[in-house]
Amino acid sequence: MQYDLLIERTLRDALRANSPPAKNLPDNQAVQSLRAIVRTPQLREVLGRGSDTALCFVLRAVNRILADHGQPDRMTINRLWDVLDQPEFNHILRGLQKMKKPPAR
Repeated sequence: MQYDLLIERTLRDALRANSPPAKNLPDNQAVQSLRAIVRTPQLREVLGRGSDTALCFVLRAVNRILADHGQPDRMTINRLWDVLDQPEFNHILRGLQKMKKPPAR
């Protein structure tokens, strides 16, 4: 299993889950959707066995935030954006996206 690809795909899914048009979801549905994304058995394995890459640290932070059921959903979303909207994280994702583009013909 390629952990890095799964981590990247999961983080992209998490970003899309709270971006337009999903951005109009009620807070509780957005948080439930995000929890479903990061609670798969594959992701649990990644969190436990994945390399200590920047993307893995971001995914662990997202998982830790979503594990806190005691905070209001709006606070959960705000905390997630604090992590997912970091310039360094976005730079990494843009770099990975550029690397995957096929050469122009």
